Order: sequence, then structure tokens, then C-alpha cells
Amino acid sequence: IVTGYNEGYILEDCLKSISFCEEIKYVDQGSNDNSIEIAKKYCTEVIEHERVAIGEAIVAEYYRTEKNKWILTIDPDERISSELYSDIKAVMDKGISDNVGAVLVPCIYYYKKHPLKGTRWGGIHQRWLLFHKERCKMSGIVHAGRTILPPYEPYYIPYTEKNVDHHYWMLSFKQLLEKHKRYLNMEGESRNHMGFVASRKEILKRPWKAFIFCFFKSKGYKDGIYGFILSLFWAWYDTSAEIKLYKYQHRK
Repeated sequence: IVTGYNEGYILEDCLKSISFCEEIKYVDQGSNDNSIEIAKKYCTEVIEHERVAIGEAIVAEYYRTEKNKWILTIDPDERISSELYSDIKAVMDKGISDNVGAVLVPCIYYYKKHPLKGTRWGGIHQRWLLFHKERCKMSGIVHAGRTILPPYEPYYIPYTEKNVDHHYWMLSFKQLLEKHKRYLNMEGESRNHMGFVASRKEILKRPWKAFIFCFFKSKGYKDGIYGFILSLFWAWYDTSAEIKLYKYQHRK
């Protein structure tokens, strides 16, 4: 399942990288570029959908009715390397264990095509790529919408340098700001769902703690000016999200 909005300029490379899938469903959120035209070349099904705040909400809407039990979810700004495809195929050909609910793969985030070494997004991440529709729950909650149901467990494909999901995460600061402003409106509910509790005292400390974590503890300094900008951004976003959580819990 791939969802997109006006991302025709990057969509084709994404779809080519997942051509190994038996079916590819593209859900377009009202694009006025060539996204649908490109999708029709590579996808078995193209659906037009109203605009939503996050793509996970669309996955949550459709995944239960898919005929296949194993589902791959990916954004248009991601690319599966041929080495990672080989690893995924090997896992599936061997026969994945009955206790596995999702497959996580090595992922590298890029900011303006720069592979991030530090910040909270840098280094090698384990990205949720494949999941079993009967062993997981997708709720569409921002940053907390994917759950592996007990007693199932994740399976991690180990990193071997070239077997990565290349995530061209943000191409500009404008894109970064626009996307996270949408996320911010949902952070109160999301962080409450994850069990966090906000307080005025914690909110006052948050900007400094978030910046120190992102720039120093997570080695954002390794990315130079990009690391500094992203650390400042994270300090603003994390603090704003805590304020959203505080207001959400105060209303409750």
C-alpha cells in the first residue's frame, strides 16, 4: 500500500523498488500532478481518496480487506535497495515463523539528500516495512498507529551496509515544517495514547532537554549545519507537542 499527494516527481522510483510485490495499491489524495498517471504504469489498483493528515490513516482503512496476509507499507520518498529485497525474499522463501507479526528493516534517513549521521533521525534505524494483517493493528494515530498484537513479535533483518530502505525524508525545511504542523495537531492524542503525562514544569525544561538530546546525545553535530537546524527544529516540535499533550489531558 502506497499513499501520496503531488509526489509524482519521486513516486516512480519508489514503485520500481517494490515491483516484487504481488499487488501494489496506490491511494492518491487528490494530486494535481502526474502521480496517478505514473501509478497506473506500476500498480494493480489506483484509488482516489480525500486528503488526510497522515498516510497511516489510509493504511488503517484498507489493510483488513486485502487478500494477502503480508502487507508492505511504504511512502513515495522511500526506496528499497536490491540487497534489501534479496534479504526480504530470503526470509519469506525460508518461511517466516508463526510468532512473527512484523518485519523491520534497516533504514537511513536523508535530509536534502544528505544521509543523516546524527540527530534523532540519524544513523541506522529499524523501520517497520512488512506486517501480517491478522497479527497487527493499524489505528492511524500519528507516531503510534502501529501495534504488534500479543503474543506476536517483530523480526529484525540485520544491517549489512547495502541492505537498506533509503528514506529521502525531507527535501527542504519548508516541507519539514509543513508536514510536522499537520502532525502537531494530533500529538496530544498520540502522546496520551502512548501513556505520557505532561506538566508545566516539564514543558519549561523541554526545549533545552530536546536540543541537548538531539544535538549532543544523538550526535547531531556530525551533520554540521543540518544537524544544528534539525536539533533546533526538534526542540521546537517536541516542546509544542508537550503543550498539545498538556492541553489534551487538561480537557480530559
